[in-house]
Amino acid sequence: MQSLLARVIAYVLVGVLCVTGPVMLLIAAGTGLERIVFVRSSLSTDGVIVALRHTPRPGKPMSQTCSPVFRFTADNSMSLTVTSHISQSQCPWQIGERVRVLYQQDHPENARIDSLVQLWGPQIILGIIGAVLSIFPLLIVLRRSSRTTIRIQT
Repeated sequence: MQSLLARVIAYVLVGVLCVTGPVMLLIAAGTGLERIVFVRSSLSTDGVIVALRHTPRPGKPMSQTCSPVFRFTADNSMSLTVTSHISQSQCPWQIGERVRVLYQQDHPENARIDSLVQLWGPQIILGIIGAVLSIFPLLIVLRRSSRTTIRIQT
């Protein structure tokens, strides 16, 4: 009975791994396409970092992440202040620093700082983790197909 329970648990864990990796890759691809559309349809302007919002990391009270707060002027002469949705453990900005800003004309409040981490960070992380987790189902399929080939040959 314990052997059966152990097998069921093992199959469930393998099943979760087999599903999680490809799902993460799909999410990375979907949000990546959305980000490509954003970048291609955006206007760019200069902005300035006006504040740095520090947030404690969950489970690590002595550690914080940093989100830049930046101000820019849209093409309609409206000045906007936006807090980035992407926070980083290492804060690469300083207050008063000039940054390149991308925004859509009809939704300037959704502006983003034009940097690799600020634009593509979540997609890169999801893609790497999804690719690593997708190796497990690939190895399982390859192992099963090699067993089948060996059985057919013998």
